[in-house]
Amino acid sequence: MAGKDRIKKNNFTLKIEKLLIKAVIAGLILLVGFQFIMLNDTARVFLNYTAGLEGSSFGADGMLTKEGRIYILLENEMLMPGVQLLVNGEPAASFNRREIELTVRNNDLLELDAARVNDEYIHISVVGISDNVLQPSVGLRVKAKSRIETISRVRLK
Repeated sequence: MAGKDRIKKNNFTLKIEKLLIKAVIAGLILLVGFQFIMLNDTARVFLNYTAGLEGSSFGADGMLTKEGRIYILLENEMLMPGVQLLVNGEPAASFNRREIELTVRNNDLLELDAARVNDEYIHISVVGISDNVLQPSVGLRVKAKSRIETISRVRLK
């Protein structure tokens, strides 16, 4: 009787092994098949849930951050090439011209660097802004002599 139980156990384990081998082969075939289907961009949207979450770019130019423009006028009679406008502490422009156009982002810090000019005050004013700029406003005037003076922190809509 013990021999028949051993034969039944061997038949049962053989059936399970055959079933497992067939399942592994079927799984590998499905895996390879899905990998080939995933190469097609159109089919990938239907098979991959996260592909639908990715979405598209924010703007036509691909910019993720908004930018604004600020126009600053030097009110002194002479041009001042030694005077610079700083954006976040970095030189952005110098007053080689009477009017300067700056491209700024939200929360940028604008400063006037008049540290190289010792003998007179430097007067500037904001004469124009783009539609999406909330701060600084048109008409803001700043003067500085022999130091760095804060103009404003940029706020965008």
